[in-house]
Amino acid sequence: MNKIFLIIRKRIKKLLKLSIIVIFIIFVLAILFGEEGDNTKRKSPQKEVKGNIIKVGDIPGIEGNAKIHEEGWSKPIKLVFNDEGWEDSPFITKDGGMILFFYHPNKSLADPKQSELITEQLVKDPKGSIKKGLDGKIYYSKRPFTEKHIHNISKNKKYPSTEACPFISDDGELYYCSTKESWIQGKDVPTTVYKNNQRLDFGTGKEENNPHYVVSKDEMWFDCPGDENICVMRNAKKSGFKGKVERAPYPINTKGTNNSQAYLTKDGSALYFTSDRSGTLAIYKTTRIDKEGYKWSKPTLFISHPSGVAEVSITEDGKELVFAQLFWREDGTTSLDIYYAKREL
Repeated sequence: MNKIFLIIRKRIKKLLKLSIIVIFIIFVLAILFGEEGDNTKRKSPQKEVKGNIIKVGDIPGIEGNAKIHEEGWSKPIKLVFNDEGWEDSPFITKDGGMILFFYHPNKSLADPKQSELITEQLVKDPKGSIKKGLDGKIYYSKRPFTEKHIHNISKNKKYPSTEACPFISDDGELYYCSTKESWIQGKDVPTTVYKNNQRLDFGTGKEENNPHYVVSKDEMWFDCPGDENICVMRNAKKSGFKGKVERAPYPINTKGTNNSQAYLTKDGSALYFTSDRSGTLAIYKTTRIDKEGYKWSKPTLFISHPSGVAEVSITEDGKELVFAQLFWREDGTTSLDIYYAKREL
């Protein structure tokens, strides 16, 4: 199953090469699970989770089958706000009161034909596309996570830009990714990170996704261009987010593997990230050895599932988490849902 979305992206890029909004499709499929095997429509034993609603603490959901390899966690549940569309890029606030995430209503977003049709509609009827949600937006769901609503950052937009990868730092700033600049300039401009409504440019000249700013360390972690490695900018805020960009050191990034979607604890001592180093996308954990962050422990498997999981987010007290999980529907189409788990020990 490896490389599915990488191949989809290449296929779509070739198909829609002349469109100013090609970046929308590339960007969405990049954040919706990075790179997983050539498989837009395929039967798989890893089907959509269905069943009766249960509760984990005060949170209702359907019992899932992903495995958390660290002892003391509940079995993950699929949250009630998931529907036939694409839910991804989850972020749970430090107090556990809200989840922010990316949502697109089209259930076949990974299908190149559907992506082409969406692109045509975006270009032909921008305002109508925004009303239909075809641009892709950041949503939020308040505890107990049964309903979802459009976040203010994706409301009242002039352009049908895509907003995704939401992250709120410890100092209360909202970071996310957007294709807005492509619409402003009327051409394909690399997706970059925004802080509230301000566009940041880390100077790579290419796409910069999945931001995570660590206030205590003044470090900005994000996906390097190409979504194969994790990058870090030290002294980020001090430099106005224009500091030197480096690839995160080994063993976070390793040759021949795809690594992305960094999530760090408040003190920056632990790093969770998505990697396919085991053959399937899974979530790993590593700990900082030196103060500067140039040495890290050997990553250990944290969450896994045969069809792939990604983008974990954890509350400040370390007792609740959310993540995205890939699955195949009965008709063979691919999609994503958001799951929740709670530490019980």
